[in-house]
Amino acid sequence: MGISPTIPEPFYRQEDEHRFASLPATTGVWSPEHQHAGPPAALLVRAMEQHGGGEGVRLTDVRSDILGPIPVRPLDIEVRTLRGGRSMELLEASANADGRTVMTARAWRIRRAPEDYPELVGWRTGTAPAVPEAVAGARTAVFTGGHDSGYQRSVEWRFVTGGPGSRAPAVAWGRQHNQLVEGEEPSPWQRALVLADSAGGISLAVDPATHRFINCDLHVALDRDPHGEWLRMSAQSLATPGHGGIVHNALADVHGELGYGLQAMVAQNLG
Repeated sequence: MGISPTIPEPFYRQEDEHRFASLPATTGVWSPEHQHAGPPAALLVRAMEQHGGGEGVRLTDVRSDILGPIPVRPLDIEVRTLRGGRSMELLEASANADGRTVMTARAWRIRRAPEDYPELVGWRTGTAPAVPEAVAGARTAVFTGGHDSGYQRSVEWRFVTGGPGSRAPAVAWGRQHNQLVEGEEPSPWQRALVLADSAGGISLAVDPATHRFINCDLHVALDRDPHGEWLRMSAQSLATPGHGGIVHNALADVHGELGYGLQAMVAQNLG
């Protein structure tokens, strides 16, 4: 499910227990030498998913911190338990390139709620609309004028509102076409992290030639696991002159809303 025969290259190839070769598919928008932050964030989620756990538990909250440009170089992944427990535990993972830590992540893993626990819907509006039908050019580059291979060729976007060049809040469905790690089907959480880092891209409201608006973190909290390969993102970029910015992202799948993403943004003038 979800792996396109036309884009077979995965983001990573596992070389040993802890080391992963970063393949060209990881390259981001602004430079072929640096990775888009989505794939390494998903790689850290994979490490935490495979660290202990078992039946009856799930990740509920993942906070990734980007410590600098992530080179397209082999990544060494480490993971540990910071706080153990029967109902909740806190995990931490890190990605290291050339001896330098380039990304860290923490995640809470909790015991699943009972099937008869009361459903709390808050302000949710109900079932998400269907994924829009494919149109000509549906697999579009989120950033026009940027590096258009790598990550941008690995993810398909179908916009409901907004889109490349509109510089406005956006609602878009996205799906990952390739594998995260060679030979493996991406997990729901891995798919969510690959896409969620693009919230600032699909809702970019400034000209990247004159203004910088880049994230230093990615925080995703889901009250249920995503279903299927498509993820809907309702993203808005917000900034206050003299202070800073954030990107807020409401996440949904074909069954409805399921959580939120949040990014803290560095907002600067260029030149």
